[in-house]
Amino acid sequence: MNKRQESLMSLRLPTGIEKIDRVMEGYQTYQTLTAALDLGLFDFLDREGPSDREKIAQGIGINVMFSGCFLNTLVDIGILSIQDEKYANTPAVSDFLIGSSPFYQGDWIRYTSNGTYWWNNLVSSLKCQQPEIADFKAWPSESLIDSIAQETLRGEMQTVTKTISRWDGFSKARSLLDLGGGHGLYAIALCQINPRLGGVVFDKPHVIDRTSHYIKRYRMEEHLSTKGGDICTDHLGSGYDIVIMSQVLYQLRRDIELVFDKVYDCLYPGGLLVTNHLFSSGYITEGGGVSELAKNIQRFRHPLCDIEDFEKLLKKKGFKVIMTSDIPCVYDNSRLHLAVKE
Repeated sequence: MNKRQESLMSLRLPTGIEKIDRVMEGYQTYQTLTAALDLGLFDFLDREGPSDREKIAQGIGINVMFSGCFLNTLVDIGILSIQDEKYANTPAVSDFLIGSSPFYQGDWIRYTSNGTYWWNNLVSSLKCQQPEIADFKAWPSESLIDSIAQETLRGEMQTVTKTISRWDGFSKARSLLDLGGGHGLYAIALCQINPRLGGVVFDKPHVIDRTSHYIKRYRMEEHLSTKGGDICTDHLGSGYDIVIMSQVLYQLRRDIELVFDKVYDCLYPGGLLVTNHLFSSGYITEGGGVSELAKNIQRFRHPLCDIEDFEKLLKKKGFKVIMTSDIPCVYDNSRLHLAVKE
């Protein structure tokens, strides 16, 4: 027997819908922030100073009808401030959302909604059983390089390079190789503090134009050059005092022994190999909620062997580990190894 159809007029909304509304508001807030970035709102206010909504609407090209609620959304989340009906950037915007700031995070924020990003197709990400090795020419994209550069400037690059600078042989080093260096920020930072140091940032041919952009931005053309190629098949050069590999071995995990052989050959005796990577260590259960999910997705996408096996491989290939430490990065701690060629 069919149940009698319940009267629509008598339906009562259960409690708890506000929890779902908050999730949707979070998505809308994210879209508001990315729209502000794409419209150049923060750079406009940086140039013009505090402005009313009519001036802002005209300056960034939006319908004045939407300007008040658009700007007030940014006020509500603490991105903008308002006084006497004039909107202004907060200190956090000046530090992280102005294009000229050394800590700019706009490309990292945008990349979260990129069509190739794991969060943008979370159903497929959750169903994935094995991380893929990306096509040589398809990865990394220019937007990913910029995103990674901005991530690493949140403390990871500074910690790694400061640690390298404390190595006994650093002041005497004259040549370095940043292998799979992408943005080249590690090499740039080291050359800034050792003016006698120079070298090469090696990456895929489609990447090095973006590398050159960063080298020029930091005026390191006299110290650093770029070389495009395949780490596994092309000559890496020789006579280096330092070789850096940061967050690059994941896509080379099937060829790590070959890579270490090539690195050994291109280093001077006593030269320094620096590696900085995430390692497989089971599922992470710290942080809770979305933070825990983010860390586990990141670990899954960046598989390497156990740390002890990695260190045994370094020894097998002729390197002596002289220091290890945990390095905080955006999603989790990575592991830094400093090893010298014996």
